[in-house]
Amino acid sequence: MFAGINHVAVVVRNVGEALRFYHGVLGLPIGHRATVADQGVHAVLLPVGDDEIELLEPTNPTGGVARFLEKKGEGVHHLCLQTTDVAAALARVKAANLPLIDQAPRQGLAGTIAFLHPGACHGVLVEMAQPPEAAHHAHRVAPAAGGIGATCINTIYVATKDVAAAAENYATHFDASVAGPTRDADFGATRAVVRIGTSRVTLLDAGELSAVAADDPFVGSRREGVLGFCLGVDDFAAAASHLKAKGIGTAVRGAGSPIARLLAPDTHGVSLFLAPRD
Repeated sequence: MFAGINHVAVVVRNVGEALRFYHGVLGLPIGHRATVADQGVHAVLLPVGDDEIELLEPTNPTGGVARFLEKKGEGVHHLCLQTTDVAAALARVKAANLPLIDQAPRQGLAGTIAFLHPGACHGVLVEMAQPPEAAHHAHRVAPAAGGIGATCINTIYVATKDVAAAAENYATHFDASVAGPTRDADFGATRAVVRIGTSRVTLLDAGELSAVAADDPFVGSRREGVLGFCLGVDDFAAAASHLKAKGIGTAVRGAGSPIARLLAPDTHGVSLFLAPRD
């Protein structure tokens, strides 16, 4: 029923400012743009291979996205799971007594959608979407010259208080396969890798992350929920060199399969990582 992650949504104060980083520095292409009145947002989609990042700028000062920005600041707002039948997916989570925001499917930027309450997914706001046949990928433009050459989202990092329980939740309700729990040497925390269709979510123990975050620039500050995501690149050395030329440092871990955290002054609230494409 679930094909994978359709997009990861990031709330920003100003889309134009955010695009200076995501498009101008990272070189991600700019796809579909739209103002969604009933959600109170202006949205821009940034294709990354078959994946997408959605930038959301509030247009309604009393709307939910504006309240999120006021309370939490810029950062990841939600994950969108793609499904072939959103009505059936909604009926399924209703039958499981998961808390919902939408009681019936409605139209959104990603197609026909429905939102679950964050309590349904261990603090992660999840949107389920059934895209139209003419998907937004048709609106892609070429990436900016000299970017990092990102070709996919390798994984999305989620901090949770109970890795095993969160993994079981994804497996039970969203058709995920699970590897772990095991120890993640890069983050110094217990992890489980959840695969939903073609996409991957890495669950990390929030308490263990907090214990190492204070003095570890690779890990950074952490809280329960979506931490950020890792962009896959075809040429890791060239991507790191590009960032260095832009004045952006990286904290790198792993010799055989390196991963780098961007130490940019402003990633608009998102912890961003780079790694060779899986």
